[in-house]
Formats: sequence, structure tokens, C-alpha cells
Amino acid sequence: METNTFSSERTNFLIVFSLEIMSTDRVRTALLRTLGSLLEPTRVAPGCRSARLFTDLDKRRSVLLIEEWDSRELFERNMDAMKLNIIVTAIELSEEAPVVRLDAVEREEGVDILSLHHLARGEISPLTRHQ
Repeated sequence: METNTFSSERTNFLIVFSLEIMSTDRVRTALLRTLGSLLEPTRVAPGCRSARLFTDLDKRRSVLLIEEWDSRELFERNMDAMKLNIIVTAIELSEEAPVVRLDAVEREEGVDILSLHHLARGEISPLTRHQ
């Protein structure tokens, strides 16, 4: 009997929602305020791991909102009409089509993955050297 690797036991992948908007200098402050208003209510919502707003130092016109969620269900539950209206308002401030992504992450790895790279090359990992 063949087993499905994506069984119902593991359907709650980490969900990463991202929204990248390109803005002109003229509307940049309004865009940051608009998206910034989402941060605190999102951070305290059940299932939210993090909500962050970034700007690119090299491409100053780029503004990036990233949210991480415990499950798709909790992400969707948080996406109410008020939040959608704020996102649409932010998109309307964009000078280009936004980049919107919803990624399901099967596995998370931390800093230990960096030490594996050095170990594979036969080097002593600086991450484990002081242990």
C-alpha cells in the first residue's frame, strides 16, 4: 500500500504572506503608514509568528510586508475586510503591479544549517567551535 507523503497529519505548514510594493518618494510615507497600521493588530492575532515591514536600502522605492503564520486557516481568519481594505489602499499607492505571495513552508531550519555547510567541506564550524 502506497502512502501519501502529504498526509492529513502534516497539513499545517508555516504560511508566509509577502507583499512588495514599489512607491514613489511622494507617496512613500503614506505607504509606510498604511502598511504599518497592520503590524500590531496582526502581531497579536492568534497564530501569527511575526509581522514585519521592510524597505530596501538599495532600492529605496521597495516596501516589503512579511507575515508568518502557524497555519493557512489562521492566516485566512485574520484576513478580514478591514485588513483587505488597508492592503488595497496600499496597492493603490504603488507605481507598479505589486508582488503578492503566499508560501507554504514544509520545514524550517535555523543557523545550524550554516554549520552543516562547513562540516561538509571538512572545516570546523565557527558555530560549534566554542562548545
